[in-house]
Amino acid sequence: MKIEKNIDNIIPIGQKIMVYVTEGNFKGTYSSFIYDLDNNSILIFMPTNENGLKAILRPKDRIQISFVAKNGDRFGFGAVIQNTKKEDGKILYQIGKPNKITKTELRDNFRVQVLIDAEFYYFKDGKIQQGEGTIIDISAGGAKLSCESEFTVRDKLSLKFVLGEYLVSGQEAEVARIALANEDGIRHYGLRFTNMEKETENRIIKFCLNKQMEMIRKERGME
Repeated sequence: MKIEKNIDNIIPIGQKIMVYVTEGNFKGTYSSFIYDLDNNSILIFMPTNENGLKAILRPKDRIQISFVAKNGDRFGFGAVIQNTKKEDGKILYQIGKPNKITKTELRDNFRVQVLIDAEFYYFKDGKIQQGEGTIIDISAGGAKLSCESEFTVRDKLSLKFVLGEYLVSGQEAEVARIALANEDGIRHYGLRFTNMEKETENRIIKFCLNKQMEMIRKERGME
């Protein structure tokens, strides 16, 4: 994890950002853009989720922001809403400009437990084989697959599964480890995703973040 202090060259006007609202009535994952920035603050457009819902935030609300810089690195920082402004008919949120931001790797940081039916295809004995199993945890970097098929480390698969309302089809993966083999013939494999498209990566990251926030809300409800 790298701390970057020279942030003026990293956050340009027009930069697309992901906004994670962790408290209040609008908890969830949203997208937005940098509208303007100066020495002390940043203006962002009102965040909107994939269903078109806008996050109505108030001063002192806390958010987390992440974005992919031009060089492909992903950065993140925490922020507090300072003020709401209106310019040219647009509602904007003013947040404090951070003194430093952190280079993050969200592909592996956000892994959640799931139960997702999956189909997979692989090459064995001179022909393409098909199998079925269950994904029992997932991140944008990989997944744990439970199935009856036998694989060895470095075997390659093509996966098909539904993540929320998003169909992931033809995602390449490589067996990184054999996690479990029990007496019932069920095996657990640690898979590493390869050749992943950016859209699929972002979808999985958002899915995992939303799952984690659901877990946090449930835990708080039990306190």
